Amino acid sequence: MVPPPTRATWGDAYRFGLGLLMVPLGITILVRTFSAGIITLPAVILGLAFVAFGIYRVYVGVVRYRMYKRGTSNDKRDV
Repeated sequence: MVPPPTRATWGDAYRFGLGLLMVPLGITILVRTFSAGIITLPAVILGLAFVAFGIYRVYVGVVRYRMYKRGTSNDKRDV
């Protein structure tokens, strides 16, 4: 298990933002694939992969931020 982060960085926010962008991009790929009527296995896999990886990145970002907030609130109580 990864230890709780000691601080939130711009890199964390960047990865979270990219995760948020990947979900609509994957949905767009899937919609355009089905609307064009040219349904190929690589296009469907690519669209689903974008959606799944985007959801995973957002989930990891939320969990790590909650861990960070829990850790900082405990530090302030100790002072």
